[in-house]
Amino acid sequence: MALRKKIDANRLNLKDQVVAINRVTKVVKGGKNMSFAALVVIGDPDQGIVGYGSG
Repeated sequence: MALRKKIDANRLNLKDQVVAINRVTKVVKGGKNMSFAALVVIGDPDQGIVGYGSG
């Protein structure tokens, strides 16, 4: 198992990019619930550090 070094986010020049936004509709007893799902990538291109988040 490889150990990962800790990254200090305060020293990075972070940039974020929204990759995709999906509209999600769920049919429930009272009608329809509409929500959104997003995929976002964030990182520092100069340092070669990248991460992603979805929610």
